[in-house]
Amino acid sequence: MSVELALPLAKLHPMWIALAILAPAAYLLAVRRGWKRPRWALPAAIVAVIAGVVLGSGTVELPTLEDLPLEEIVEDIGDALGDWAYGLVALLAFLETGAFVGLLAPGETFVILAGVLAGEGTLELFTLLTIVWASAFLGDLVSFLLGRKLGRSFIEKHGPRVKITPDRLRQVEAFFDKHGGKAVIIGRFIGFVRAVAPFVLGSSGVAARRFVPYSIIGSGLWATVFVVLGYVFWRSLDQLLAWAKQGAFIFGTIVTIVVGALVLAHWLSEPENREQARVWLRQASETRTGRVVLAIWRPISGPAGFVWGRITPGGLGLELTTLTAIIAVGTFAFISNENLLDQRTLTRGDRELLRLGDDVLVGPVESIARVGLVLGRPWVLLVLTALAVLFLLRKRRLPTAITLAATVPIGLLVTALVRDGESRPQPPGALEELSGSSFPSTTAAGAVGFVAIALALSPSVRRLPGRIGLTGLATILAAAICAAPLALRANHLSDVLAGAGLSAAVMALVGAVGLIATYVVVGPTGARVAPREPGQPPGEPPAGADGGAERPDDPVDTPGA
Repeated sequence: MSVELALPLAKLHPMWIALAILAPAAYLLAVRRGWKRPRWALPAAIVAVIAGVVLGSGTVELPTLEDLPLEEIVEDIGDALGDWAYGLVALLAFLETGAFVGLLAPGETFVILAGVLAGEGTLELFTLLTIVWASAFLGDLVSFLLGRKLGRSFIEKHGPRVKITPDRLRQVEAFFDKHGGKAVIIGRFIGFVRAVAPFVLGSSGVAARRFVPYSIIGSGLWATVFVVLGYVFWRSLDQLLAWAKQGAFIFGTIVTIVVGALVLAHWLSEPENREQARVWLRQASETRTGRVVLAIWRPISGPAGFVWGRITPGGLGLELTTLTAIIAVGTFAFISNENLLDQRTLTRGDRELLRLGDDVLVGPVESIARVGLVLGRPWVLLVLTALAVLFLLRKRRLPTAITLAATVPIGLLVTALVRDGESRPQPPGALEELSGSSFPSTTAAGAVGFVAIALALSPSVRRLPGRIGLTGLATILAAAICAAPLALRANHLSDVLAGAGLSAAVMALVGAVGLIATYVVVGPTGARVAPREPGQPPGEPPAGADGGAERPDDPVDTPGA
């Protein structure tokens, strides 16, 4: 008789397991470094290990919000409060920044719950939006005026009581010094920054005329986003919170990796830091561990160099690797959905989305979704592509202009041809009738075109944050356009995934061809490769190449860079 000792993987919680590992590691590091440790450090580390093992193994499960009947609880609260709910939400939105409540409780949760009350009919949507917007702005304004009156010394003296340490205060100030007025809008969506930013700006002597306009915009966007989320998903609140939790974890992971890479790149940009890194590597290579690492590194240095060349910008590096990945993912999205539809009428995602659509009140979302359908139409993309091509020609980016002029039309054409060969009907109860087959979605194919245009235009933006912002906005717009036929039940989820995948794969393939052609004709440095004159010595540069030097009036142009 055997006993099964293995734990089910589904019950494991990596975050708690990490606590059991990191807590003793931090304590041992403090001991080894000789740091001053408070008396509670060792008991806290022991408790952390026990909690990490017990909770991480799934032996004890802590209750979560998803385990509670949230919809019923919120509905009962709404029935009990009635119109008084407006006052409660207004007070909480005001206290979020007006009294630093945001340091202790997430204000987004209250606003989402208010949106849920609007969705189930207790509150009126636009009245709620107006109240939350006004209350959030008034909280900002009161906090700003308090900062102006009490000054920085007050927050330095009393801030640690509410977790505003001098280090965190300097971080907030540096954030606003770097980003200026737009940081007021961005900070609205960052919990700690939102709670203290108005006070910090007031105590720093920022003029009210520089703060108030951005506060009005930021508080309006904040109120609209979270009220509408609660309103739309009022019957799926537990699912919304689960998505929010997963999205926050993914977002935090991505931000951590990106910020770490940027910090390392910024540190290495200083010559003295690079020299310090070289010295450290040289000293490390002389140790026993360093010699072992070098012995392991030498056989793999060649393949590693090849991989490094594929993931760094320039030439046929990161750009071609990215396009290849898009081709692979897009092709998989199209073929997998087509194979699934050959075996059944609906995929699991189709059924789940149709079920969710039955629980969502469309209301004003319907009008917004119809705008998304218009933006995803081929003629809109072709007009925008023509304008982008003219702009690139004016900037003397001929290879990119030619590539873009071929990319979007070919992607739309291939999607349309595949669609004509299918005969899949629209979902039942469609709010917008579309002609032809539902598979693959031409609206989703058009949405991908916005990203292609943004990628072609991004090298014309001088600063890196501007390039990232342009591409990010295009990606968000493309996602919204893809969601439009889903909200109107004009397409199935599989139609949208297949349309976006096929279009992205075709456009990436055309872009890759353009990139390789540019590399062959122009060369990796952007200097055109001229033919060598007969009898010319091999050591001399080709005629007309100017030694391969780049002239100021001949900008480098690499599609997809």
